[in-house]
Amino acid sequence: MRALIWLLAPVIAAAAQEDWAELRQKSELLVTQGRYADAEPLLLQAVSLEEKEFGPDDSRLTPVLDSLAAVYRAQGRNADAESVYLRSLHLLEKAAGPDSTDLIADLKPLAAVYVALGRNSDAEKSLLRVIAIRQKAKGMDDLDVASDCAALAAFYIDRKRFAVAEPNLKQAIRIIEQRAGTQDAALVPVLDPLAAIYVQQKMFNQAEGPLRHIISIQEGVFGPGSDKVAGYVDRLAMLFYLEKRYAEAEPLYRRTLPVWESVLGADNPELATTLDNLAVVLAAQEKFAAAEPFYRRSQALRQKSNVLGLNNLALVLQGKGDNPGAETQFKRALQLAERIPALPPGQSVGEAPLLDTTLRNYAALLHDLKRDEEARKLEDRAKGLKAEQ
Repeated sequence: MRALIWLLAPVIAAAAQEDWAELRQKSELLVTQGRYADAEPLLLQAVSLEEKEFGPDDSRLTPVLDSLAAVYRAQGRNADAESVYLRSLHLLEKAAGPDSTDLIADLKPLAAVYVALGRNSDAEKSLLRVIAIRQKAKGMDDLDVASDCAALAAFYIDRKRFAVAEPNLKQAIRIIEQRAGTQDAALVPVLDPLAAIYVQQKMFNQAEGPLRHIISIQEGVFGPGSDKVAGYVDRLAMLFYLEKRYAEAEPLYRRTLPVWESVLGADNPELATTLDNLAVVLAAQEKFAAAEPFYRRSQALRQKSNVLGLNNLALVLQGKGDNPGAETQFKRALQLAERIPALPPGQSVGEAPLLDTTLRNYAALLHDLKRDEEARKLEDRAKGLKAEQ
């Protein structure tokens, strides 16, 4: 009988293992579905079973504890998440020591929990500890250290502590350049916030270097005509504008305009900002004749956006049965569409098709209202536009 009991013992242990493993698997599925409240009791049960199997102080509990803490975070229960992460961290410290890189898996989310709880000092300590552990384990120039420094800098930037964010970003840049080269794409998300904090502090001279560096990297990756480059070229142009370096800003805006035209379409209202920027730097240099067509085109695009919005609102009102309200909006849209000037080829904003659409939409409403004679006049006018084209 004693031998039979001995043989059954590992079988029972295996069954217990299957139980908690199955619970964790089910909870993971629920988490992927966003059903955190349903996942929680399964994880609590899994914790209980694992405690019975391994003991309450065994580091093998940390994966299930981390899963439970993440579920608490997802539900906004940050105080509960903190308690569970701290327990997991304690178990790891006891098993692997206070300087083990295993602790980082808990320290990072714990920092996020502290931020959510408004305990910025505790969050900062957690992030600093991550860097200290990583440096001790891998050295001062490891790429993971660079990532940790960038994360700490982001924490400081969110709190407008630019003076301490800057050296962390610079350290991250130095490490990446040393380990991966000066043109590595991993530099972009570190150079970008460095340029941004200089601009926020009106340290424009210092912002220029990081922006030029980013442009150089992006050109190598995507090519000089890519919109991935144009966005940063626009930022550099704006920097020059803020420094009153208008002659240097002008060619940059001229460079990005055809890129955005290609990406967005020449008649897209989103082009208005680039057109305005170019017109402003031209006017600032007293190149008024050169600035005028860009201002006119920008104004036409903005009017087009308003006409499209009024058309859409009118169609919605018509759909809900508010015909008087729809007619009011169509009239306003028509008045605006009529005022958009006919621009020369290459600068057209699609003014004629926009007027045509407005006329036909308004005519359809008038037909619904049994005002067919008025509707036909609008339709005839639309046909005339087609003939002119």
